Amino acid sequence: MKLIAILLSFLLLTVLTLPASAGHSQNNGTCEDDKTHYENMIVNGKRSDAPLYAESLAMRDKAHSYNNYKLCEKYMEEALRMIRKTNGEYPTE
Repeated sequence: MKLIAILLSFLLLTVLTLPASAGHSQNNGTCEDDKTHYENMIVNGKRSDAPLYAESLAMRDKAHSYNNYKLCEKYMEEALRMIRKTNGEYPTE
């Protein structure tokens, strides 16, 4: 019984010390995580009420047209900014 308690304690300690990650980071040499993050934000019509939603979709399409990951990440971040709420509000410019 003590062995199980020790193993569970070790497992809990291991899990609690792992860094949290949303699966989206910048300047990591790939644009795939940015694309996935964007798709997760707009799935099922989410964020379609954002004032810059159409511009965001155009920016996403522009990002997808580049084979250069730095340009792709740059445009995907702008597309995400257009539909991301800050303090409960969408950007309007």
